[in-house]
Amino acid sequence: MPSNKTAVKTTAAAAVSKHAKSAHSLDKIASKYHSRMRTVDASSDSLSEGVVVPALREAIVEGVLAPGSRLSEVQVAKQLNVSRTPMREAFAQLEREGLVTVLPRVGAYVRAVTLRDVEEIYTVRAALECLAVQLASERITALGTAQLDDVIEAMRMSVDADDPAGYVDALDRFYAIVMTIADNRTLQESHAGLIGPVRRLRRIAMARGGRMQASFSQTVRIRDAIVNQLPNVQDLMREQLDGACRAALDVLNDAGDSSDKN
Repeated sequence: MPSNKTAVKTTAAAAVSKHAKSAHSLDKIASKYHSRMRTVDASSDSLSEGVVVPALREAIVEGVLAPGSRLSEVQVAKQLNVSRTPMREAFAQLEREGLVTVLPRVGAYVRAVTLRDVEEIYTVRAALECLAVQLASERITALGTAQLDDVIEAMRMSVDADDPAGYVDALDRFYAIVMTIADNRTLQESHAGLIGPVRRLRRIAMARGGRMQASFSQTVRIRDAIVNQLPNVQDLMREQLDGACRAALDVLNDAGDSSDKN
């Protein structure tokens, strides 16, 4: 049996290894967004919007930064290859999206999502998104139809390729297009703060057998109801969200079962 000193060293080494792996992944994610910036000499605002926010958002959704992880301004800025200047605004934006919790005089943490969070989020999502599809069906245009068809094709390709990450990105775009067609700024702003906390759960759920295909089939029905201005569009949206909520709760319950066994 190893000594306590050996066990402590092993645990510390594992923690360092985990941090190094996370940092390396975050470096890779950040480099992708840096390459999209037009100039190296960018302002702090553009770096926050163009690099820091999307890189951290992706890292959180993909699980590179685990729920409960502390986000040090100094360490994260170094990993993202930016100064500390854009960090505070980026953390504030991610907090508005529900991905980060910022505690005064303590710091920022990756937000953990509970069963209650999921139930409450999907209850409010149902109210907002049912309204959104109703407004979209009343205001649909030829341009809106073309945008919906384009994103539906992207979703179809992700299903065929068995690509849950690509599918969830396309599904996000589908909701964004519906909100744009609905043309209600208050609705859009309210909705934006709800999606963040469940993105990671949704991505995990989509990798499970049958969930991605079921989601896609229902999304196509919602698209058809919007374009053809069918009276059951809200019912179809509610069915989609009921399935999504159950899938997200299953992910959390399974994670809890795994923790209990360890």
